Amino acid sequence: MTGAHEAAAAPGQHWHEDITQLYLRERDRIEAMNGPFGDAMLDAASLTPGERVLDIGCGQGTTTVEAARQTAPSGEVLGVDISGPLLQEARRRAREGGVGNVDFVQADAQVYPFGEAAFDAVISRFGVMFFDDHDTAFANFATAVRPGGRLAIVCPAEPLQSEWIRIAFTAVAPHVGLPDLGPAGAPGTFAFADSDRLAATILRAGFRDVSIEAVIRPIRLGDDVLDVAAFVTSLPEGRQLLAGKPDAKVAAAADSLKTAFAPHAGPGGVIVDESAWLATARR
Repeated sequence: MTGAHEAAAAPGQHWHEDITQLYLRERDRIEAMNGPFGDAMLDAASLTPGERVLDIGCGQGTTTVEAARQTAPSGEVLGVDISGPLLQEARRRAREGGVGNVDFVQADAQVYPFGEAAFDAVISRFGVMFFDDHDTAFANFATAVRPGGRLAIVCPAEPLQSEWIRIAFTAVAPHVGLPDLGPAGAPGTFAFADSDRLAATILRAGFRDVSIEAVIRPIRLGDDVLDVAAFVTSLPEGRQLLAGKPDAKVAAAADSLKTAFAPHAGPGGVIVDESAWLATARR
């Protein structure tokens, strides 16, 4: 089933090229950070052989490929993402993994015509926050799911619920302040930081039996404190925060990051907790 299925990617998502480059550059690190939450999502989805599954914001295809394995041999999985470069990596993973019951489409999932009641389940690992119109997007997902079908997604919780973000913010604030994460509910990483907003969006779309729980998992943030400080300051929020600041303040913020993460460093790297919402529902 693997192919080069493409559709025009309409500019309807809060996603920028620098984020794509970050994901490609930090592929292994981001997988180490996001992997435990993808596992929790797939456990909640309870996929079975023969099912048809839609993976929203599939990125480099980790969860898409795993869903295809779980639904093989007769099931089919479609991964959709707005980023062509990330989908190239997803196709490579599927091909090298010998997974054939999977396809990918480059499209804006909030408006792409998936077909009515075409899927048994919709899943997403950190892929539903970036739509310009969340109500339109989730309504489109609901249309694509058969009656009785399932939704299982994970998305970031309120930033300070994640230990590593809390540590980073506390470390840099005295020197350079805090990043501007935008207004509450705006498209972006923390669009669904408020779990009530997430639940209401899912319900308005036409799903029922909505359940949302906090999932906290230890993640490997980096090799050591130098690696972690470089990563945090390379994030879009970090670069925005440090831009134009005096060199002395930037250096002080980097040193403070290293000191703050030092208690979490060990032979296995820098290990800290991250928090996300796991949402499930039925059509």
